[in-house]
Amino acid sequence: MQLIIPSVLGYEVVVRDAVASFAQRYGLPPDRIEDVKTVLCEACTNAIEHGNGSDPHRRVRVCCTVDEQSLVIAVCDEGELPPTLPGKPVEWCSMPYPSRRGLGLKLIVALSDEVSIAADPTFGTCIRLVFYRDPRSGIHTS
Repeated sequence: MQLIIPSVLGYEVVVRDAVASFAQRYGLPPDRIEDVKTVLCEACTNAIEHGNGSDPHRRVRVCCTVDEQSLVIAVCDEGELPPTLPGKPVEWCSMPYPSRRGLGLKLIVALSDEVSIAADPTFGTCIRLVFYRDPRSGIHTS
């Protein structure tokens, strides 16, 4: 399944609902579907705001694939990947000031079974999210 949306806040809800239906048909339990919904909204919002700079002419692409073991979701923006990120693990740094923002990536990592970020030759930055049907079959980070 593939969805392409403009970089306009509100469209992440359309993606969330479509992917939640897809995950339900796949057989994920309700609590994991809630995790998928939360992670997906955060990933799409990041792609819209940070990757695409809220430019409504730029798109966000969401692709979902399934196999016997996992649901894989890729969220790609049309922005540029920082040159320090390819091939390096995500490093957390403390914020120098209190902020309500900036916790989204930590939330994504906590609720997903696997997370990776890479450059996409067609789009820009892609975040790959993996949810195992049986969480014991993979490494769960929460």
